[in-house]
Amino acid sequence: YEILIGRVGSVVTRDQHLHHKLYRMHATQGISVSGDDTAQIQRSLAHMSLRYEQQSQSTLRLLDWLKQQPQFIQVLHPTLSDSAGHQFWKEVCTTGKSAGLASVIFDSRYDMHAVRRFCDNLKLFKLGFSWGGPVSLVMLYDLKQMRALENTHLQQGLLVRFCIGLEDPADLIQDIQNALKQLE
Repeated sequence: YEILIGRVGSVVTRDQHLHHKLYRMHATQGISVSGDDTAQIQRSLAHMSLRYEQQSQSTLRLLDWLKQQPQFIQVLHPTLSDSAGHQFWKEVCTTGKSAGLASVIFDSRYDMHAVRRFCDNLKLFKLGFSWGGPVSLVMLYDLKQMRALENTHLQQGLLVRFCIGLEDPADLIQDIQNALKQLE
């Protein structure tokens, strides 16, 4: 039996393939939450709207810059009119504010090694899945390895997801710009 234990329960299977799929989902989705994380979330609720406002503004500023970079063949964010979820975002998010998650797809001339080097050279962005905190994070995804269904709205290439924190957006742009220099 393969056992995957979470905070609220567990999943048990004899099927190795199913276990691997569940394990990957658990790892990439960050499904379990620790007691410490829960306490931090509770403490942060009082100033959530201030953080959301700042992260929204910073993300929009960053998006303008990301769209101009030739290394990225696609920039994904619901506020962008060419993003697949834009119409739904307009209907649901009537305030015009948006979350601090933005993704880019690197031009296919950059392989996994190069994009990992890019992520490793970021100084302000930390590697991690914990979206929504005050620190900017980055995570690399190889969607071909993660998804069985074809994403027809996505360009071919490696996807990097940014979670924008509370750092100055000019500093975040400079950090990405410096890391992009390491691609070549």
